[in-house]
Amino acid sequence: MSINTAKQTELSRLVVIGAGAVGGGIGGLLHESGLPVVLVARGAHGEAIRNDGLSIRLTDRAVVVRAACCNRIDQVDWRPGDVAMLATKLQDAERAIDDLLAATHADVPVVCATNGLQAEPWAAERFTTVVSMVVWMPATHLVPGEVRMHGAGGIGVLDCGPYSGDAAKSVAEALCARLRAAGFDAIARDDVIRWKYAKLITNLGSAAGAMVVDDPQRVIDAAQAEGEAVLAAANIDRVPTDEFLQRGSALRIGRVDGQRREGGSTWQSRKLGKPLETPWLEGALADLAERVGVPAPINRFLAEAAKAPRDLTAREVLGG
Repeated sequence: MSINTAKQTELSRLVVIGAGAVGGGIGGLLHESGLPVVLVARGAHGEAIRNDGLSIRLTDRAVVVRAACCNRIDQVDWRPGDVAMLATKLQDAERAIDDLLAATHADVPVVCATNGLQAEPWAAERFTTVVSMVVWMPATHLVPGEVRMHGAGGIGVLDCGPYSGDAAKSVAEALCARLRAAGFDAIARDDVIRWKYAKLITNLGSAAGAMVVDDPQRVIDAAQAEGEAVLAAANIDRVPTDEFLQRGSALRIGRVDGQRREGGSTWQSRKLGKPLETPWLEGALADLAERVGVPAPINRFLAEAAKAPRDLTAREVLGG
């Protein structure tokens, strides 16, 4: 592959790696608003996009996006000015970052539109410029070639900020401007990691929504309370959860084609028979708890149970 290896700070085109609910929704609407986008999507989903376009169904409209779509990262015709957006689940993220480096070079800016806090350091070990994105966007991807975006009162909150590299701030600002033009709520933040830790708290217990059949909310509340205690014990500087929730308070869950959203991303993974991201979220929290000497049995239970997902009761998880 021949590509100019000069450092890139402009945003001429976005290459979305993992064009599922998050990547497909963001990339598709950015392409619809005028930013050239390449989607990387595998299997039946990628085939459907290449044949018929990406169908994006929102609460108030529907569009079919005819963006370029590749099956693999090394099939992209990488160009100067490209920015890569990593939108995979965490279990696939490090391999995708390695594949990206093999197909491009270390000066391609990488945006981590991922949950948790692992993807940014993985990317920074390999790439010069890394941007972190906080993703708060209710979306569903269960049907090949289709993404449903359930946000009402806004499509999604997608704040971005620099993680590493001198150019990361300018890339984050350029991306936020593009996101706002596409209808998203996006603020460029120098302290984006503080917000991403707050987002982690809201992710805890997602596995309960996928596995607990009687009272998932009770388990979610307990898992998040553990998370608050663990992050406090670890002296992690983060935005308070109440402030984070206020940031997205205008975003409501609406109906798409008259249908409610059935479940979050972890629930969707289980429904599709795919691995759950839980070991990298609740599991990572439980690992941190061990390091700082704070108990987190609920998050540990969920992380272990997610390795072979099955129906659970709240009493089984909570031990009472």
